[in-house]
Amino acid sequence: FYDYIFSIHNQISRDGGDFGTSQYLTFVQWLTNDELEIRQRWYSVAVYNRYLEAPGVFKVSVVNMHEELDNFDIITKFACDHLDQAPRLCKKAKSITAVREQNPSHSLSWKLFRNSVKVYHSIKLSDSDERWEQIEAKFNEMTDIPRHCLSPELKNKLLQISLDSEIALTPESWHNSEEGLENLKSDFEEKSNSKLCSIYNEKILMSPEWQNFLTGLEKDQIVAGS
Repeated sequence: FYDYIFSIHNQISRDGGDFGTSQYLTFVQWLTNDELEIRQRWYSVAVYNRYLEAPGVFKVSVVNMHEELDNFDIITKFACDHLDQAPRLCKKAKSITAVREQNPSHSLSWKLFRNSVKVYHSIKLSDSDERWEQIEAKFNEMTDIPRHCLSPELKNKLLQISLDSEIALTPESWHNSEEGLENLKSDFEEKSNSKLCSIYNEKILMSPEWQNFLTGLEKDQIVAGS
């Protein structure tokens, strides 16, 4: 679930946001208890349970994407292991050699920082303003970048939702194995201190160094336009 919720934030930020403020909120700023509740309704467990309760549905099958990580193909797995009496479809799925389309994650650090500039400073910048190049250059030169992570409350809640989801969707033999819950806990602990943390844009942009830098660019533009 924690990888899913991080991916949702990336998609919202990349595509422009489904709420007005999402375009500049980092993952840590965006993830709230309310947001967790909303996203849980659309996660696999909720969908799985809705299908179980739907009239006329007699079987709900779950594809475990954690299995065979080095050679996993969801279409072949579904056609061969989860569809009853479909040998031709299984054979066809296995015969397809084309590379499946991937959906890689991209860093949104610069985009979110750029969108935050005008939130924390009065400088007026159009999308095509050449001063963005100077701002991006300074951004890329930063070292020892301030970061903030999820609160202990949200961190624990996110882990628990992830564990509960894993238990609900995978066989007991799998989630009790080395690849199951213990591996999930270890992976979450590592990511909760790295991937799931965010650059602290507000702290950076409100610092005297960045305020003075942006004010200097603002004054340069005023002088150039006078």
